[in-house]
Amino acid sequence: MGTLVRLLSFRLDREGYQRCARREIALGVACAWLAGIGRYWDHPSAGLAQKFGLGSVLYVFALAALLWATLRPFPLQRPSYANVLAAVALTSPLAWLYALPVERWYDVDTAITLNIRFLQVVAAWRVLSYLRYLRVGCAFSWPVSVVLTLLPLCVIVTLLAILNLEHAVFDLMAGIDRSNTRLAVIEAAYRELLDLVHFALLAVIPLFVAYVVAIVRARRAAKG
Repeated sequence: MGTLVRLLSFRLDREGYQRCARREIALGVACAWLAGIGRYWDHPSAGLAQKFGLGSVLYVFALAALLWATLRPFPLQRPSYANVLAAVALTSPLAWLYALPVERWYDVDTAITLNIRFLQVVAAWRVLSYLRYLRVGCAFSWPVSVVLTLLPLCVIVTLLAILNLEHAVFDLMAGIDRSNTRLAVIEAAYRELLDLVHFALLAVIPLFVAYVVAIVRARRAAKG
């Protein structure tokens, strides 16, 4: 539990990150399971797997696999899949914010706004946590850490945009039921989402080039 608290408060050191393994994975997956149940228990369009928290658990494993794949080409600094999985899973308690029943405390418009803000806070915190994991836990330089953090996110957003799924995914993650919500409530959020999509589309190629350059330099350093 101490590792979890230090990781979420950005106080975990390199040795702490490197020690993350089976025990931390079990704790993180349990937190993801509870977060999944809390997020989707009253969502009108959530499937059975999501309401039982299985979707959130699968998401943790899939995201960790994607991130681990981006780190694998670096010979000197690549962590194990288990270590990446632990670092990702331990951020799951942040998603417990989604379980707050704000729709019971506020009107629909305010509840939707709060859910969207919760989503933004959790996403930003997780991104910063992963950035710190790369910088402190894996000892990447700051520029490479930023590239390794942003590239997978931009790839995901770009693929969702190509498949025209960005709005559907956003609605599900933010708990938006458009059949019971005035579109005016979420117009501002969609504009922010559109800005994010535009950034991803513009940044994905330069980030990929920087990623390839970083790999080449890392392999030269390993040989030299």
